[in-house]
Formats: sequence, structure tokens, C-alpha cells
Amino acid sequence: MVGVNNRKVGLFIAPVAVVCCIVSEQAFSSVSFREPCPIPKVHKMSYDSAMEVRIDEKLSVAVSCEDSAVAVEWVCRHMKEWFAVRPVVSQGKEDFTDISDEGYRVKTEPGRIFITARNLQGVRYAMYSLRQTAEAVTEGMIVSAYRLPVLSFEDSPALKFRGLHLCWFPEVTPAFVEHMIRLAAYYKYNHLVIESWGVFQSEKHPWFSLKGGKMTKKELGRLVSVAKDVGITLVPQINIFGHAAAARIGGGKHITLDCHPERKSLFEPAGGWNWCLSNPAATAVLRDLVAEMHEAFGNPPFFHIGCDEAEKPSCASCRATKYSKLLFAHIASIHDLLKSRGARAMMWHDKLLNGKESKWKGYYAYGDDETSSLAKTLPRDIVICDWYYGKQVYETGEYPTADYFKSLGFQVVTSPWNDLSGIRVQTKYARENSLDGVLQTIWNEYRGGPFARMMETAACSAWGRGDSTSGWSALGFATHWRECGHDMGIDDYSETGYYSNQSTRDVLDY
Repeated sequence: MVGVNNRKVGLFIAPVAVVCCIVSEQAFSSVSFREPCPIPKVHKMSYDSAMEVRIDEKLSVAVSCEDSAVAVEWVCRHMKEWFAVRPVVSQGKEDFTDISDEGYRVKTEPGRIFITARNLQGVRYAMYSLRQTAEAVTEGMIVSAYRLPVLSFEDSPALKFRGLHLCWFPEVTPAFVEHMIRLAAYYKYNHLVIESWGVFQSEKHPWFSLKGGKMTKKELGRLVSVAKDVGITLVPQINIFGHAAAARIGGGKHITLDCHPERKSLFEPAGGWNWCLSNPAATAVLRDLVAEMHEAFGNPPFFHIGCDEAEKPSCASCRATKYSKLLFAHIASIHDLLKSRGARAMMWHDKLLNGKESKWKGYYAYGDDETSSLAKTLPRDIVICDWYYGKQVYETGEYPTADYFKSLGFQVVTSPWNDLSGIRVQTKYARENSLDGVLQTIWNEYRGGPFARMMETAACSAWGRGDSTSGWSALGFATHWRECGHDMGIDDYSETGYYSNQSTRDVLDY
């Protein structure tokens, strides 16, 4: 038996700190806790595998931070939601002035938990680490309590902007998007870019969406509220240049032109892949859509405008005009609209590099003499998202495209995809070379093992850590995905797990 001294802890009240202390009288059976492995991996950690802290009605949690009243309410509500307990939450006196903006410290001992952070975001992250460490007490048919080891955590992120990029395809449900919002916050990302693939229900231009598109303003309002509570900023995306089909090129679909051929004048004739930049109506439509979507997302500080993988102009009018002039005016118009709304444009980098220049060999440079000239003229408050999915960064240690945009005065975030070594090395490069963050792309791999590994690896790298688990296991990720589902009250089989089904009769396996 492990003896635990019983004692009562008084409540401390201070004007700018929150302390929740949970006192208990308890003696527990012998325990041997596994090493805590929250995601991201904690920078400074110690724990006693043989000492137990119960999360029950007798526990006391102490939180010290600036946002005292808000933090008290948040901790109380989530303790009840996650662990079905109502701790006494009160203001504490711990010094938090040495903690970075999103950093936190946690200390547990029998009967008490102490959380110290600069602000509510740090408190959230501390609570997420504790939840990922806690386990149910294995007694009886129904969970009666949860438990933690005696531990000490101290952590802070290495990159300020830690984003995920998610495509909202027609096949993606609002429940899945909410699941992603919650998981992204749980893994301590702070931005989620959501790209509409023909699902945003515009009131001004209803033809822009599929019939029954699931990204309604009502649904977005609900998701923005969820995101605000869990601590993540939702960033909308509309492709204002290429990818105008709002559909994957291999599928042959065009969200607008398949059902509205009368709208052909808005798009380039070669497949409708580009918006037609010589038609002022195209820019006007996009200004309407950007403003409408920005408002529906709660007027966030960023808006992603895409601009990757556009084709050369095929329209007779565009071809007869200096294309760089058309493109600059088009992007500048959307940029100025966003600036007037208090937001900054984000865009992919590839069309701003001349693919004929040998210095970009092996990197993603899909521009020409015309489009690449814009790198020198576009407003410098645009955030450049340098996407790279190859091997050269980690094979050579060089990232010339990111360095180039940084040298021009842009803020730059690296955007890896599904190569785990690429995620680690590109994010490390960002940390060590004063890039401004990471925007981890998911694209169509929002399921299965690759999805789980991307989520974990990018989260750990953005906090400057190695992987949380030694040898990746699907079980940990599945547990975290399931916990986020519990917060949503999911009971639909197709919404559990990160596959809709375990098997299918729709396609042949061979």
C-alpha cells in the first residue's frame, strides 16, 4: 500500500490568478504508471510511477493565470465534461510572468493539481496534457474515477503559427470537421485552414456550391463557437486563381460548370481550371464570396486565397493581355478587401517562382516569367505558404524557396504533407531559420495510419519535440480521436474512428 497523508487545502484568492485545488482522503492500491506521453511530447517532465493522484469529487485543482474568471469557468466545465467531477476552482498565487504566451506548467500531488500559465490558452494546453495522461480507475463495471501519476510538466511551443490545412470535400460531414477542430486543438495546433471544395452555401452566389452543400452559415457559426472554446482559430480558404473547379482534377468534375454552363464566362476555356482574370465579373464574384465566407467564419485574422497550380491562360482575352498585370490586379483586389476587413491573405508559393530557373530545380516552382515577377511586387503582409513534399530539404539541409521569400520581406510558413521525415526536417528548419510557422497539409489523406502519423509528427515538431511515442502506435491516436468524439456525443458508427467503415463491398480489393 502507498500511504497518502490526508489533509485539507484552503482556497487561495488573488485578483489575477486562478487556483483549483482538489482535496481527498484516500489510500490506494499499489500502482505502476507507464511513462506519460501527451502529444506534443512535453519538454520538461518528471513523474513518480508509484504515486497516484485521483481525479474525483475530492480532488482540488489550482490554476494561476491572467484570465482568471474565464479560466476558472473553463476548467470547471471541462473537468465535468471529461471526468464527470466538479472540482473547487479558485484563484491562485503562482507566478506566471516567466511563462511564454502559450506555455504552461503543471504539478500534481495526491489530492491536488496545480496549473500555471500566462493565459487561458496555456491553461487549455495544460488540461489537454493532463487528460491525455489520465486513465480510468479499473474498478467495477462503470468508471468511478480517473487517475494520474504524481508528475511535473513544463512546456511551450517552438513556433507561433501551428496550423493544419483541411479540405472540406462534399463527402466530408460537418461532424468530421468538428472532430478535426477538436483534435487539432487537443494536439495544440492553433489554426485550422478549411478549404471549401464546392460546399460553401453562398447566399449571394448559390451556384458556387453543390446542391445541399454542407458548409452552411449556420453550421459555420456552430463550428466557430466550438473552435473558440477549444482554442483554435478557423481560417477559410477559397481558390481565387487555379483550382477554380473546386474538385480534384483526376475526377473530371467542376462544381460550377457541371450544373451551370451559363457561368462559363467566369472561367478559362481550358477545362475551367482557372478563373478568367480578364473578366472583371470573376474578381467581383470572388470579392463577394471572400467577404461572405470571412464573415461566416467569424472574421478571423487570416484568409487563405490559394493561388497554386494554376494553368497558363487559355482565354483569348487573357492571352492578349500582359498576364502578370492581370494577376497582380486580381490578387491585390482580394488582398485589399481582406485588409479592409482586418485580415491578412495567405497564399501558396509555387506560381511566384520561375520554373525555368535552375536554382529551383527539385523544388516546387510552377510559375513563369510573368507570374514569378509578382514575388517582387505583391504586398509584403501576405503570408507565403511554401509547400514542399519531396526529399531535398532533409537530404541537403537546404530550403532555398523559403529563404527566398523570407529575404523579400514576407512572413513564411512551411507546408509539408505525408513524408514524416519531411515534416520533421522542414519544421526544424522553420524553427532554426526564423520562419514563421508550419501549415501541415492533409489533403485527401484524412483517414488511417498516414493521417494519424501526420497529425502527431507535425504537432510534436511544431513544439520542437521528437515524437511522443517510441514506435508509432495507432492505439494512442485512436484513443485521442475517441475522446474528441465523446466531447461531441457521437454515437453514429460511421462517424467513429477515422474510417467510415471497416470494410466495403463498393470496390474490388484485387
